[in-house]
Amino acid sequence: FDVLAIGPGLGFDYEAEVLEVIRDAKIPAVIDADAITMMAKNDFATAGPRLLTPHPGEMLRLLPDQTERHDWATRWAASHPGHTLLLKGARTVIATAGQPTLYNTTGHPGMATGGMGDVLTGVCAALIGQGIPVHQAGAIGAWVCGRAAEMAAQSQAQISVLPTDVIDHLGRAFLDLQSGA
Repeated sequence: FDVLAIGPGLGFDYEAEVLEVIRDAKIPAVIDADAITMMAKNDFATAGPRLLTPHPGEMLRLLPDQTERHDWATRWAASHPGHTLLLKGARTVIATAGQPTLYNTTGHPGMATGGMGDVLTGVCAALIGQGIPVHQAGAIGAWVCGRAAEMAAQSQAQISVLPTDVIDHLGRAFLDLQSGA
């Protein structure tokens, strides 16, 4: 394997085994959803780089003393060198110790629906699997998923955009990224 994506739809039946994989796998991993909850309850020590993609509710489990989004994300990253945090939400923040903090400006409120994070997890994992560093993969993944959601909302209301609509528009979003649009 070149990368792992752990969390979406996982559940908690095999928590000990999941935590062992998160802790011991030397390859990069994208951690989302239930896996974030598992990690928040346990010591965070891993053999390989991790990209965590929490929404604000999950972030409260990782770092309960909430502050402004930038500070919240960068404080977590500073205390977990070698790992990246992608704090989802309006103006997604991507933070890694020693890297410039990045902000995503694409997307819309209709993305606050179940399954959107699963798409982001898969896109980021695919980018990492192609050799893109974790920090950059988080930024690219957030941008293209947000851009694909914007494209989907050109023919329907934002609130009705589904994760499958985002997937359907990823190719066009990557073309926009390649062209510098």
